[in-house]
Amino acid sequence: MIALSTANKEALIAIKIKDKTSFKTLDANCKHSENVLPAIDKMLDEIGYSLKDNDCYAVVVGAGSFTGIRIGVALIKGFNQGVERKIVALTSFELIAYSYLQNFKPEQDFYVVLDALSGLYYVSKFDSSGKMVEEAKVITKEQYESLQGTRVGLKEEGVGDIQVQPSPEELLSLSQQYYEQNKFTPDSELKPLYLRKSQAEVSLELKDKKV
Repeated sequence: MIALSTANKEALIAIKIKDKTSFKTLDANCKHSENVLPAIDKMLDEIGYSLKDNDCYAVVVGAGSFTGIRIGVALIKGFNQGVERKIVALTSFELIAYSYLQNFKPEQDFYVVLDALSGLYYVSKFDSSGKMVEEAKVITKEQYESLQGTRVGLKEEGVGDIQVQPSPEELLSLSQQYYEQNKFTPDSELKPLYLRKSQAEVSLELKDKKV
């Protein structure tokens, strides 16, 4: 399995092929479009395998950086051309919730929150077992502040009452769980999870209305 997350500032890469594993976190200042593919090539070389030896891809499809999400999905689709492999699609919410469960062992429901910028937040509710009980949505700052319960966010964003930073090892572990549960997404249905329009799209719509 090759698991990848480029949805946030830090990119996570995890590889497990047969008995060999490799993990890497790319610095938040790195450009994912320029650094992720070379990093994967180097990791595969270090463990002595190639893409053809891999049987499954896992990718975080969002929510998060619009550009980062597109990069991750595009890479997996590119890898999957020719000889198709199984694909596991994860959300940022699921990965953050999993990291929280591994490190804090909550006993009550909690919210996973992400900074959507422009005074907005992405939010999804989970129960103490890690099951999503409310679908992800966009909320305002006022709604965010009125949430009743623990809010879990990313350290790199500084959002939430408790902050976590998922690791490549956690990404691989969750991806393998989904693999074992046969939670696969067909290549034709793999797409970025956008919960709102990008600022560029909003600006373009406003421009069109003025014309």
